[in-house]
Amino acid sequence: MAVWTVWEHARFDDPAVKARFVRDAFSWWAALLGPLWALLQGMPLVFLVMGAVQMALMVAAYLTLGEPMGAWAYVLFSLWFGFEARAMRRWALKRRGWTLTAVVTAKRYPDAERRYFAGRDDIPPDILPGPAAPFTPPPAPGGHTPGPETGPWGAPVIGVMPEGVR
Repeated sequence: MAVWTVWEHARFDDPAVKARFVRDAFSWWAALLGPLWALLQGMPLVFLVMGAVQMALMVAAYLTLGEPMGAWAYVLFSLWFGFEARAMRRWALKRRGWTLTAVVTAKRYPDAERRYFAGRDDIPPDILPGPAAPFTPPPAPGGHTPGPETGPWGAPVIGVMPEGVR
């Protein structure tokens, strides 16, 4: 399961409509594109700082340790940037006035969005995706519908195991 942070901004009439979901995971695009990824994500300050750091690191490694080490410095910086890119995205959102409103766990973005909006009190239940009625178990083979204190066989349950006679 992935962890998603949900960010909202008060400048919108309904902040939940414009909520931003940021996944807490390695970013392959940030590792491959480097600081250009930050510019494409709308983070010009991160683009400038990370671009300058990357160039300085590569030049310093190239001049002091040789050509192969300059390439290794680029690769290592790209890996580090891939790990830290999402944290920089959260930092940029916070800097612009967005507030962290929730942390959601889900495998994919649509699932994270569904879980987030299902947990909000101000969303009418008729517009939420998924089943409208709560899940009820089907009746047992004997026609007996189990209650909350009995198992499908009618015996009392302690934890997840039935209380039986030995």
